[in-house]
Amino acid sequence: MNNLTHLPDYYNHGRTISEQKPVWTDGAPVPWMTYPAICWLDQLNFSDKQVFEYGCGASTLYWARRAKQVFSVEHDQAWCERTRALAPANAEIAFASGMDYVRTVARNAPHDVIVVDGRWRAECVMASHGFLAHNGMIILDNAERYPVLTEFYRQKDFIQVDMIGYGPQNTYIWCTSFFLSRAFSFSPLKPAQPHAGPGMLDSLEKMPQHAADNKPILY
Repeated sequence: MNNLTHLPDYYNHGRTISEQKPVWTDGAPVPWMTYPAICWLDQLNFSDKQVFEYGCGASTLYWARRAKQVFSVEHDQAWCERTRALAPANAEIAFASGMDYVRTVARNAPHDVIVVDGRWRAECVMASHGFLAHNGMIILDNAERYPVLTEFYRQKDFIQVDMIGYGPQNTYIWCTSFFLSRAFSFSPLKPAQPHAGPGMLDSLEKMPQHAADNKPILY
């Protein structure tokens, strides 16, 4: 079996495989991260946040729709130019390589969100935490490959939350890990959290009768 045909395709997964690009249920671009990670990000309000990402692409377009400002760095010049052509005005993409790539995170710091999902990940992990806002978060994709790097963040007193599951384009399970500062305080996008996401048929938003279940009845 080469896709999720044994399950209802709530995430538009089949399309991501056939087109080889990460898109959401409405066809909009999303980060190439696990579905649990994307669903959690979709619950948060980034409208006043600044995002920095190592590696640009569909994720840049996703963050540009959600955040106040996005700064990205990319090592592949052709891919950099392609993404720039699609990006809106609140997304700035730099081209760099080696340690210049790694050090780009210092520009316009501190950042509310730092995404490590490109080249030279060990160096980027070691550099990134010093340029994060005090109440921000770092996202490390493919975290299962980097136990030494996840330990590094934990030693810096970040709270590690692992989002393990399927994601766009791939037919296997991987891990996107969030590293939350101890002061992490992002507000939810909607009053209800968790709010209704793809395939969530039993949420309060879709079944208001659950409102009664939110009130204690034994005292």
